[in-house]
Amino acid sequence: MRRLTLSPRFTSRNPTILFLILLFLTTAVSAQDGSAPKPTPPKDDVQRRIERARALAAAHQLETAAKELEVVRTGTRDEVVHHVTSVMLIGIYVEDGNYSRAEFLLDETFRLQSVKKDGIPGYYAVAGQAVNSVRHHLDRYRSFGINISGAELPAEALQDLNRLRGLLERMIVQAKALTRNNPKAYEALTLLEDLSAIRLSLALDAKDRTNWENEHASARNAIASSHTEIASIAGIPQLREGNQGARNAGLISTAANVEGTNASAKEDGKGPQTISSGSLNHRATKRVVPVYPPVAKNAGTSGVVRVYVTVDETGRVAAISRTEGPLALKNVAEDAARGWQFPASVEGGKAVRVSGYIEFTFKL
Repeated sequence: MRRLTLSPRFTSRNPTILFLILLFLTTAVSAQDGSAPKPTPPKDDVQRRIERARALAAAHQLETAAKELEVVRTGTRDEVVHHVTSVMLIGIYVEDGNYSRAEFLLDETFRLQSVKKDGIPGYYAVAGQAVNSVRHHLDRYRSFGINISGAELPAEALQDLNRLRGLLERMIVQAKALTRNNPKAYEALTLLEDLSAIRLSLALDAKDRTNWENEHASARNAIASSHTEIASIAGIPQLREGNQGARNAGLISTAANVEGTNASAKEDGKGPQTISSGSLNHRATKRVVPVYPPVAKNAGTSGVVRVYVTVDETGRVAAISRTEGPLALKNVAEDAARGWQFPASVEGGKAVRVSGYIEFTFKL
């Protein structure tokens, strides 16, 4: 390649031309290479910044913590790091009352979720953290003895609560869109139930309360319907109408959903009975420990996850009816629960199924 040289006199007297030439050369090099990639910060630096941001957030230096995370988030091409910082940021922004930025993160991850069906869970992790942060935000009001439904609150508090309502309603629209794409999407259904329950607690008046009571009931019915289909696929017989514990929100429940009762259910004498047992942890002969999701761990998500299961006559987990606990931890808890085994149960000389729950504790 022929080297281009410019005389000092030419460049000093024609700075504008020099600038244009340099701009042309830079553009040409970028075009040859395809594009100038944005450098990814070294992993050690990324980890250091994330740890610093966590400490700042704990010290309630929320704005500084957010800036630190935004630097990492915008400067990385690592998908895991991008999701970890997004989950942390949504919690900080809700806590700090920066709802416009929180909505931006939700919208961005929702768009990505819509086009990417597998891989690292994006939207559900961010939305789950947003739900936890909203609950924490409202708990702070209650800790000061403030009635969040009161109309005599200062203007600043009323504005903050109205912004929270808007954030919840935005997420409800997104959750409904995900259920339309997949009517049996368990994550979307449970998210919708959580969101409608919180929005119900923020009802403005009687009319608003009735509206969100209906929304919450509809979400619960959708989950119950989803459970029925899952149990039917697993071959668990449904209860006849009128059997004890058979109705749940106007739907005929499956034996897998029966809890809090000592009655057993039988389907016209066909198939085994199902008895309720409560906690199953102490009865297990094989336990599978769930892997702590890196996204949840780095976001500081912890707690107890309770997985409601039905154990078949051989002692294996045949179905999962529902799961309670932090949203970001539910999937790994369910995956682990499917691997648990129990001794076969016999009632009256006959093999029976057992319904109960397995608890997993996630500690940081």
